[in-house]
Amino acid sequence: MTRNFAHFEQRGSALIVSLIMLLLISLIGVGSMQGTILQERMASNLHDRNIAFQASERALRVGENWVAANAGVAQTNDRLDDPESWDGTGANAVTVATGDGQLSADPDYHAGWVSVFCPSPQAGAACFDRFSVTSRAQGGTDSSVVILQSMFMPQPL
Repeated sequence: MTRNFAHFEQRGSALIVSLIMLLLISLIGVGSMQGTILQERMASNLHDRNIAFQASERALRVGENWVAANAGVAQTNDRLDDPESWDGTGANAVTVATGDGQLSADPDYHAGWVSVFCPSPQAGAACFDRFSVTSRAQGGTDSSVVILQSMFMPQPL
């Protein structure tokens, strides 16, 4: 009785090759899932920042409209010393009620007098009061914060 040993040696190699292929396919799948999760987080953070930006811009416009209507009162407000680290509180800070459920907090603005600007050196020419209007808003989380500032000059009365 003769046996064909070449036939017996090949029986386990198909199992090993298929296990290696399965391992490679699993690694590719795990890598693509991690990439997808990272992209999803980036998109979520961008969306959160955009919500904060829009809320801050809205508060900035409300503040500018308030200064235009109340320039005399706004002249008594001091401007912020350090707008970058402003937390939305303090004297003369105003909260804008938005009713937007996407925001973690309503945006705030602060308007303060900066200086007088006279564009023409001629006597009797109109001069403008210059105000700094700063707004701060949070997005869906308190870690997404946008602070905007504008220099605003309402028309003289």
